[in-house]
Amino acid sequence: EGGVAAGREGQQFDLESAPNQLLEALRYFEAPLEASSSGSVGKEAHSWGHQPQAMMRALAGYIQTVASDVRKICAQEPRCLHVPSPCYILGDIHGNFHDLVSFEKALWRVGMGLSPAGFLFLGDYVDRGQFSVEVALYLIAHKALFPRKVLLLRGNHETRAQNSFSGYSPCLQQCCINLFGEEVGMSVWESINGVFDVLPLAAIIDRSVFCTHGGIPDPSLLSPVKTQEQLIRDIATVPANLPQPDPSSHGGSHLAWNLMWNDPAPAREPPEAGCSGGFGPNNARGTGQVFTAEGLESFLNDYGFTHLVRAHEMRQTGFQVQQHARMVTLFSSSGYCGYANDASCILASEGKLRFIRLQHTSRYPRLCFLFFACACACACACACACA
Repeated sequence: EGGVAAGREGQQFDLESAPNQLLEALRYFEAPLEASSSGSVGKEAHSWGHQPQAMMRALAGYIQTVASDVRKICAQEPRCLHVPSPCYILGDIHGNFHDLVSFEKALWRVGMGLSPAGFLFLGDYVDRGQFSVEVALYLIAHKALFPRKVLLLRGNHETRAQNSFSGYSPCLQQCCINLFGEEVGMSVWESINGVFDVLPLAAIIDRSVFCTHGGIPDPSLLSPVKTQEQLIRDIATVPANLPQPDPSSHGGSHLAWNLMWNDPAPAREPPEAGCSGGFGPNNARGTGQVFTAEGLESFLNDYGFTHLVRAHEMRQTGFQVQQHARMVTLFSSSGYCGYANDASCILASEGKLRFIRLQHTSRYPRLCFLFFACACACACACACACA
């Protein structure tokens, strides 16, 4: 596997490789072009302009080629990844290409390959935002170029049932069709979902911080042996290829569904409200479960973790420290569904979680930090300072 990854990483030096061609196309998409006196047509920033059908078919071909390669890479990865620090962590993006590029320009302007940090994305890359296709292209192209540095987890929107739902306005499927037409668009949508089918479900940073999209799973789904190694083995029982994770469907997985969909119990309700053993029904979503602060405390202590970092819910400042300061909810898409929320990401480094906040109005990052070292796990503090 290591040789295969190293071979693929060599593509970064080949400017004609399919991943680099996708990134070159995205640079064209991002930049505005003025019409020239010679007759060339201009275009606005963050648009494809008026492209010939043959050009869009060529772009679709590159997408399918890269998606096929990335599917093979992700299918070989463990279902629970080991991640060393330093590492940037990003939460929900939801088709917000503007913010993704703003983070890039502020934090890894020299490129992911030259950054000393790795990159962990917690899922929900598509739907609701205008640029689901472009966000997916950015991520799979970088995954193809840097398979060891760019790590992608699966969120609840990385399923066909979710990213074809027209109510998300627009969903990934509709974005694909709008860009490429019905026939080619559906083929591109299926190729991207082929990657989503095999994405890992969780990650552990420095054996201290447990990361997943939704939340911790019900302990009844795990072995009674409470060690990190056994937890990794439990998560490894989830099939590498999981087209339909919904446990109510054939071939689904209760454990995968919990990791993708679970939420913390609402703080305004008493812990015992509908919960037993730290878990209860997720009435707000109608699927998955909620976990209490006591349930989280037991999970973290049992497996030797200091914190949980998860995504899955919008937060006004882009992040929120919750459940006795042992959990962080992270959201990396500002202006979500018309709200004036900010976007944040985390830099995990030197025993700390540094929050980097992209304010919705100014786009200037601000830096915050939260200690997660074991020695101070019970005395966490969050402080803000200018970046």
